[in-house]
This record gives sequence, C-alpha cells and structure tokens, in this order.
Amino acid sequence: MLRTQSQTRRRAVRSTTANACGLYPAVGAAGMDPRGVVIGREAYSGKAYIFDPFILYDPKARVRLPSGHVLVLGKSGHGKSALEKTYVLRQLRFRDRAFCVLDAQGEDGTGEWDGIARELGITPVRLVYGNADAVDGVRINPLDPRIPQEHQFKVLVSMVEIVTGGPLASTTRFALSEAHRTAVGAAGVQQRTVCLSDVLDALTAPRRALLGQQQVEPEELTAWGQPAALALDELCNPDRELAGLFDGPTTAGIDLDARLIIFDLTRLPREGEAMPLLMAVIGPWIRFGWIKPGDTVKRTLIVEEAWHILSHRPVARLFEELVRYGRRLGLSFWAVLHHLADLSLEEAPEAAAILKLTATRVLYHLDRDEAEVTADYLGLTAWARKALPDGANICAPGRAVWQVGARINLVEHIRTATEVRLTDTNRRMTERTGAEAGQVIAPMIPLRKGGTA
Repeated sequence: MLRTQSQTRRRAVRSTTANACGLYPAVGAAGMDPRGVVIGREAYSGKAYIFDPFILYDPKARVRLPSGHVLVLGKSGHGKSALEKTYVLRQLRFRDRAFCVLDAQGEDGTGEWDGIARELGITPVRLVYGNADAVDGVRINPLDPRIPQEHQFKVLVSMVEIVTGGPLASTTRFALSEAHRTAVGAAGVQQRTVCLSDVLDALTAPRRALLGQQQVEPEELTAWGQPAALALDELCNPDRELAGLFDGPTTAGIDLDARLIIFDLTRLPREGEAMPLLMAVIGPWIRFGWIKPGDTVKRTLIVEEAWHILSHRPVARLFEELVRYGRRLGLSFWAVLHHLADLSLEEAPEAAAILKLTATRVLYHLDRDEAEVTADYLGLTAWARKALPDGANICAPGRAVWQVGARINLVEHIRTATEVRLTDTNRRMTERTGAEAGQVIAPMIPLRKGGTA
C-alpha cells in the first residue's frame, strides 16, 4: 500500500549534517521528482516511486539525467513486459506523449501487446514473413519517400551488408550508389515510388558512370555491383525466402500519427536475416516518418528483443544515430534484453555506445555469473550486485534495481487489476480461481487519435 505524504510526515528534529547520517541510518533514499507516473514503491521506505525520463531531463528536476534512454534487463518471468506495458498505459494519460513498440514476443501468431491494442482500439502493424500479399500482411519500403535520399542509401548499404554477412567493398558501394541514383531518377520520371527492384535492375544493367574524372564502363560496374545485386535478389525475387517484406511501395493505411503504434514482429523468424533486416529499415523509417520536427510531442520507442539491433553492426550503426540525437528529436529509446551475454560489445562499438547512452537501467533478477558481468559493466554498487542473483527475495518477480543517473533504488512494481489482466503473459502456465475469473475490472477507454487514453 502506498503511503501519502501526510502519513509519512514526522516532527522535525534539529541536528547537524554530520550527526544526521548516524541518527537515521535506515532511512530510504529521497524521491527524484514528484512529477511523472507512479511505477510502484521504493522497497525500503515504502514511498511512491515516480519516473518520467523527459521530466528528469529538465535542468530544474531534482535528479538531472543526461538522456531519456532506458535499458531494461533481466530473466523471463520477472516483470520486464509488465513494466513496459503499464508505463505506456499510464503515460498515455499525458496529452503530449506518443509511443512506438516493436513487439517481438507472443503466441498463436499475435504479439504480447495484442490485448492492449484491442482494449485501446488499435490495429497492430503485422509483418508477415515472405508473403506481404496475405490478408493481414504488410510491406515496408526501405526507399519510402519519407526517408531522405541520403539516408535511403545508408539503409540500402546496411541491408546488403546483413544479407552478405560483412562490410561492402568500396567498389561495391560505388556501384550501389550509382544504381540507387539511377533508380530514383527513373522512378521520378514515371511519377512513382522507387523500390528495391528498381535498384536491382539498375545494378544489373548499369550505365556508364564517372568516378572523379575516370569513366567506368557498364561491364566494370556490373562486376563491382555483383555482391549487392545477389543480395537484393534475395529480397526481390518472389522465389526467395525473404521476398515480400521490402520490395514494393509501403502498404497503405499505416497511421504514423497515432498515439500508440505497435509493430507485431512475432511472425518473423528469430534466426536468420529477416529480423535484423526489418530493424535496419524500421529505425530510419520511424525517425523520418513518425518523429515530426518542431512539434512538442515526447516520443518513446520500445524495442523488445533488442539484441536484434545490438548484435548486428549495420543495424546498430543506424540506431546509434537515432539514439545519439534523442535529445534533439524528443525521443526516449527503451532497449529490452534478457542479458548482456548475447552481445559481443568489444566487437560492436555501436552497440556499446547505445548502452552507454542509456541513463536509466532497470535490472530484474539475473543468474549469478550474468549478474557479476552486468554489475561490472554498469558499475553497480555492492548491495545491487548482491541483490540481482536473489530471485526469491530481494529481486523477486516484480522487484527491480533501478539505476537512474547516480541514484540506485530497489523498486516494487505495482499494478491495478486492469493492468494485471492486460499485462499477464503467464496465462498458459497458471490456473485462475473462480474468484479471479469473475473479478470485476474497470474498462479501458479506447484511444482516439489526438486525444488521451
């Protein structure tokens, strides 16, 4: 039960600062800022724990954060998903908040956010592997006109590097650049949107180009661009596994002005190139299509299974730029991971940079070895290092170590009955009693475009 301020107020005791720490050794840490949304309660003091990265970025805040980015880490079943969902539901009460969620977990072909989407009257954007012409399939064009032309080329390079499995040679980059420029020009003459197949056509039937003052013949350009052409064939050829996701105009009806956008990625395979390819496309697509320069909306991008971003250098490069300019864009980036062991941070400086840019870390229960690695990397205090492996008591499900700037607290997440129903991911493994099944729960109000939840 949360205690109000009047209930926790005590008579003042005059003392010197030198003696105060000895007189009251067991007092919990002070709160950070009374503005924001309630997460739960600070475990040792019982006080409400309030958090909002945008408010804490304000120079007038009690705790000044250098960025609004958040890392959520911990084993399955200890509360990561519940925290993200309740945070979004509570933040939607603010008029100047918008969210985009990349939902990579779920069951029966739907993501974990499907229940919340239904309650709020939102249709998730579902990506269907290898068949964008299915009834609920969606195609996203990496060369969408909402993405500036120079950034389109960055996306192209990243996609080709993912398919080929390594960085492109300088000659291949040159051939791909010429093909992209030719494809954009040809599509403009025909007054239509340029697509990946246009670039593939230009790669395999190039025109003479200039490299400085040197003329490069079509035969030479064809040889230089062969690795990129083979990679694009994997994405454009209808007989290939990756066909259907990216080749063609973006599917109509995707509302990038909605207060909450959910991309359901659960039908994409976890292994292989499909997921990192989508991440490479969706980062710039969100940046230039979703984030509107000049408005006052504060936006939050939540990425489930964020190792798909951090473990692939071409994708990490694109997202590092997005995260690095988060202050200018009014963006809070949430990376959700199970543990850091999946990542080779020494071999991926872009991934390490993204993690370093997170000023808030929410750490749930971890195995002892993983807890030691995490504590060393994040510079946790001794008590937090000991707390993380204790999954039965200190870091039991729903409890997490919050490192917000220089402050570290043990926080117990609190949910309402409605939130418990909407955030429960253990339905298949648990049984509900008759009382729980018949419990009266307050309804959610559908989310209206431009309004509050």
